[in-house]
Amino acid sequence: MGIETAGFTDLTSELTALADELYANDSHCGKVTRYVLQAGAQPILDRMIRNASTDPKPRSHVLLNSIRIGNVIKRRSGGWSVQIGVKRSEAGAKYSNPVEYGHGGPHPAPAHPFVRPAFDEGKEEAYGRMRSMLQQAIDARKK
Repeated sequence: MGIETAGFTDLTSELTALADELYANDSHCGKVTRYVLQAGAQPILDRMIRNASTDPKPRSHVLLNSIRIGNVIKRRSGGWSVQIGVKRSEAGAKYSNPVEYGHGGPHPAPAHPFVRPAFDEGKEEAYGRMRSMLQQAIDARKK
């Protein structure tokens, strides 16, 4: 009794082509990976900006203007990541932690978290968006 298989060569070449699109090489991620991760970060970014603009009411928009999606970077442990939050080099970074966690000091202020609630509320939408976009990339390879 024999088993006949067909299509494994085509499947292997398609998976290789998709991997090439997802990962350009070891040091730089592919355009599909970059696009998927940054698009998946958008729902969390939107919530972060909304949270920071409502509680407490901003006196200036320095913190709001410094909340961004960062570049996609390779992790030491493997894989890729994208940072969402206050860019360190921006002026808003100086007081983003005291806003998030509160502070004592001469004029104590309570915590007004805007990062963690945004992640907790938006992570499922972000994962769903990334899954959908990866599925689109796979389907595009089939055509």
